[in-house]
Parts: sequence; C-alpha cells; structure tokens
Amino acid sequence: MSHSKRTASGANKGSSTSKRARTTCTDPDCTDGSCPDCADGAIHLDPTVLSLPASELLDLAEHEDRTHSDRSIVTSLYEHALSKCTTPELRSRALLRLAEYVGYADYASQAITEANSDVIKGRARVLRVCLDPNNWVDPDAESSEKVEGLDELDKGLKEIESGLSGTEKDVVLDSVVALMGRVEAHELCAPLCNRLTDTALTVSYAVLGWTDHTDPADPVDEKDTELAQAASAAAVRWSQSATECSVPGTQIESRLLPVLAYLANQTTNFEACKLRAQIMLVLSGVLDDDDAALRAFDSAVESLLLAHKITPEDMDVVRQLADLDIDTSV
Repeated sequence: MSHSKRTASGANKGSSTSKRARTTCTDPDCTDGSCPDCADGAIHLDPTVLSLPASELLDLAEHEDRTHSDRSIVTSLYEHALSKCTTPELRSRALLRLAEYVGYADYASQAITEANSDVIKGRARVLRVCLDPNNWVDPDAESSEKVEGLDELDKGLKEIESGLSGTEKDVVLDSVVALMGRVEAHELCAPLCNRLTDTALTVSYAVLGWTDHTDPADPVDEKDTELAQAASAAAVRWSQSATECSVPGTQIESRLLPVLAYLANQTTNFEACKLRAQIMLVLSGVLDDDDAALRAFDSAVESLLLAHKITPEDMDVVRQLADLDIDTSV
C-alpha cells in the first residue's frame, strides 16, 4: 500500500494538482455559452498529469485522496491510473483504492482476484462486507446482532493482520485509516463496527509496542504520534460498539489501558483531550464499581474542560459540557 516514499513522490507532484490537473472552468457563475468545460460539465485533467507513468499517477491520486481534494478529480485520477496499470501489484492497489473511494464492490472483487498482497485482499473483503446494506443500521428496525458475510469478514481481517505483521508504520497507519474510513462511511451494525475497530487496535498496538501494556500507571512509548492518535480514535469507536455488544466494563477498560496511558500525557492536545473524554464517559457508564465509574466520569469532565480551555470556540465540546451541566464560565 502507500509507503512514505510514495507519499513524498505524490506530494511533490500533487502539491498543486487540484489547480493544474483540472482544466475545467472554475468560475461558478460562468455564463459563457461557448465555454466547452461548462458545456460538457466534465473533469479534464492536465495532459502533463495524464502523461505520468501508472505508479506516479496512482501516487498522485492517493495524495489528492488524503488531502481531501475535489472528489471528481480524485476519482478521475484513480480511474486513469487504473487504466495504465499493467502489473498485478499496481492494478490490485489501484482497484482497491478506487473501490474504497467510490464504494464499489465489483472493483473490490477484482482486487481480490488479482492481488498477491494479503493486505489488499483483506481490505477488499472487508469492504465488500461493509458495503452490504444488511450490515448497516436501520433506524426503523431492531439493531442487528449478526454480521452478514461473517466468514468473509473473518478471512479479510486475518489477512490484514498477517499481512501487516512486520511492515512499516506508514503501511499500518494506512490500513488503520482505511478501516476507520469504513466505520465512518456508513452507520455499521455494532458487531461489525466492533470487529473493524478491534483489528485497528490490534495492528496499532503491535507497531506501537503497546500489546503487552497492562499497568495503567506505566507510561507508554509515544514514538509515533500519528499512529497513536489514529489508535485513540479507533479506541473511542471500539468502546462505544463494545458497549452495544454488551462487553463487560472491566474488559473494555483493560483493552483500552494503553490508549488511556497515552492520552493521559496529551493534556495540551485538543483532539487527544476530546478522545480521552469520550472513552472515560463510556467507562463511567459500564464499570460496575460505583467509585470507579465516578472517577471515570470526573476524568471525562476534566478532559472536556482541558479541551475547552485549549479551543473554547469548539461547539461540540461546549454542547457536551452543557449536557453534563458543567459551568464553563468559572
């Protein structure tokens, strides 16, 4: 998948891609009837971009994807990259990226068929399961307690874990972000959300050296802040889905000890304070011991107040503190 060297290459060529790759008229009030771009409404990529080799074009598409460029441009870049790919490695990578980006199961199926990489196969299998509407939350029906395509999900997650074993941090981060992307793309049923986020935690812990961390008073290694932050975001969603799946509170707390140890030292980081608050609020509602639950609630409030102090204009934090009847004017 995406390596740091590829990222640098993509970044160098993609820093101004949104401006130069697209030759379409960008004037939203254009009234020129002779303007060919406004007439066909299509996205036209700069010929210099289209002339790039397949690998560089794919790097560029991934870069524009990560930087949240115009969806039409990113989709077009992926499609052109795929059309140029001739090797199984590049084709399967392009197929997976395009499948994940546009949410198209047929591309995922092609990626499984053509890939030699366990990670690509695994992510494509997971994508197919996540794209099944039967695994989405239906607000008008009872929450599903089972996952459609469970065997495929099991196989895909095992492929991801085995494929990521011993790989570079950037590759692991890329897959953690992809798993969380699936969680955010649709409101998945709790069992499926729980499995995806659990795998995200497992692979993150392995790289961060957090797997055997069991002492809450012990600091964790903070050698990779970006991956640690991604793991923390996964921890929030895992704790919420674990609660829906009736996982015991002590088990939830134990699973999250490394993340909590990391977040406890991030008192000047706005996002970290918010993430810690969400986890502690979950724990305050699931721990059987009343004193432990109260301590968790107090910690959640403390983290929210820290977040509010860092970024007082954030309305999510303001609303959450108001919901908890916490006065922020003092």
